[in-house]
Amino acid sequence: VRPPNGDPRDYLSWAPYHWPDCNWCANPRTHLSTGTNVTRNGTETWTTCPYVVRDGKLNPDVRILNGVNAVADVTQSVLYNALAAILVPTSANAKTYAKNAATFIQIFFLDPKAGVYPELQYGQLIRGPGKEVGQYLGILDFRGMVKVANAIQLMRNAKIPDWTTTLDSQMVAWSNKYVQWLTTSDLGKQAGSAPNNHGSFYANQVAAINILVGDADGARTALQTYFQNQFKDQIAASGEQPFEAVRTRPYHYRCFNLEAMITNAKLGDYLGVDFWTARSKYGATIQTALDYTMALNPGKESIVDIFPHVEAVAAVYGDPTGKYAAFLTKNFPAYASATYYFYDQPEAFNVSPTSSSKGGKEVLDATEPHQLLEEGGHPVADEVTTTAKPPQGGSDDDPDDPLPAPTISFACPAAFATGTEVQLDDGIYVTCDELKPFYGYVEEEDS
Repeated sequence: VRPPNGDPRDYLSWAPYHWPDCNWCANPRTHLSTGTNVTRNGTETWTTCPYVVRDGKLNPDVRILNGVNAVADVTQSVLYNALAAILVPTSANAKTYAKNAATFIQIFFLDPKAGVYPELQYGQLIRGPGKEVGQYLGILDFRGMVKVANAIQLMRNAKIPDWTTTLDSQMVAWSNKYVQWLTTSDLGKQAGSAPNNHGSFYANQVAAINILVGDADGARTALQTYFQNQFKDQIAASGEQPFEAVRTRPYHYRCFNLEAMITNAKLGDYLGVDFWTARSKYGATIQTALDYTMALNPGKESIVDIFPHVEAVAAVYGDPTGKYAAFLTKNFPAYASATYYFYDQPEAFNVSPTSSSKGGKEVLDATEPHQLLEEGGHPVADEVTTTAKPPQGGSDDDPDDPLPAPTISFACPAAFATGTEVQLDDGIYVTCDELKPFYGYVEEEDS
């Protein structure tokens, strides 16, 4: 299966929540039905049937393509092999690990016959008659580029012989083209202005790639832009994330955006900029969002989505009451053996609230215009059809305390400045009125 232009080096993925709306069966129900028992092949369905959206319902045939799974596998493998080569340099397999990390990058990105082009015109493409171009949503497929940037930094610092100056210069050239496409193309600009997790993960990529190519100022600017814009509207006073809570799998999407927010703060920490204490316009921090989500009952969704983020927040903000350790011990007793446990140790951070080195660094004010690695994923769970209610209790000392209420007058998020609805995902849109209750503004009914 190739993209519409026929070039196998162009990245292709299909919109995950789009389903064909053709009833090709012996008892036709629509004008698209054939009224016969003729078997249709997949490609005919892809180009002939109109497609409809079912939020949270993954169309299994999107996995026919290597697309997003290949990106996830390569980026994770590159990071793990780089880490293994450095952490166990005397191992008999150390040279194999190092060679793997370099080879995977060379084949996937740089090979002149098979390497992927540094632009994503056909990501999350919507199939059907007349569909030729992908969506900005497809940029999310490459969120694992943070791992690649991390791995390359590790190999550079460790002077891994397999990571040659030639490979490094070639990957820098590829990455420069990619970040240029991200920041100047129409699809990239749309992703960069997305108010929800898509915008958060976009900032991950732009910042990480700029670090990779040596543009620290560009990385700081990308993070500053995010924290001064999307972040301001992403967390309510209670810690709720309205743009994620409105979805059909709200627990998953809250955790998903937590992953992106934490990664952005980690990248800032690497650059010496404190975004851990950045606040939304309602006064909430990343920790506030984690605490709120941690107190929710995930219902039919998977609680494992939150585990890496609990560990990260504990390492960054501290755990004086032991609530984070207690949560992980209760729900995942083996958490100390998970990879994210080793990523998220207090010593890994430079400017976090608990960092021992914070006093020796200049902590830049994340709210000033001139100022300005990564969470593990888990399989998504089944769809839930109702939105979870806010947790009861607002403090560790007294669980019966009410949750923080908004202290400012409600104004629609900035994303609504140019329209009455904004896109959240594949064919999913939301209005300001639909989000308002999640910010804690409930209209009183007339008596």
